[in-house]
Amino acid sequence: MSQLQFDPGGYFEFDLANGAVRTRGGERLLMLSDSVVAPLVSAAVGNGDLTSVRKLGRQLGASAREELGGDVAGRAAEDVLGCAAGLLSLFGWGRLQVDRWGDALVAILDQLPELDSEHLGVAALLGGLFSAMADREVACVPVSKDGIFLVVDPSVAQQVWKWSRAGDDVAAIVGRLAAPEEAS
Repeated sequence: MSQLQFDPGGYFEFDLANGAVRTRGGERLLMLSDSVVAPLVSAAVGNGDLTSVRKLGRQLGASAREELGGDVAGRAAEDVLGCAAGLLSLFGWGRLQVDRWGDALVAILDQLPELDSEHLGVAALLGGLFSAMADREVACVPVSKDGIFLVVDPSVAQQVWKWSRAGDDVAAIVGRLAAPEEAS
């Protein structure tokens, strides 16, 4: 079976006469630099409300699902994640790689934009993206300063965040999640 490749060609439609940029699905976009988006995301982090960034992630996830024909359940994981990675790259969010650590998924985002010091904005974006693609709520928790996020059920996200801030690395956190009776 051949692997589906995300095709970025023609994804953006530039209508200079009307001053608009649209996706191939017809959604209007605004092109903003990271230096403009960073203070907005930092303010959202400071206010403790990353709803809008998560919503942006959900829109990217919905776009990825659309690129895949709407249903990802029957698709190979490589196709689904490849499409998500392609869209994230196309929109300038960095280069995504997803690794499996036992039962855990670890998202690694290279060249991610520096929007806030803890990468909480990017975590919200990834959480929205993966939630839309999986059609179930998930959270992404930054577990390192260099773009490593753990994809978890929202019910354990706060605990994973605490472990990470206490200095636990990915392996230690995954080990604690695998043995929840010892996690307290």
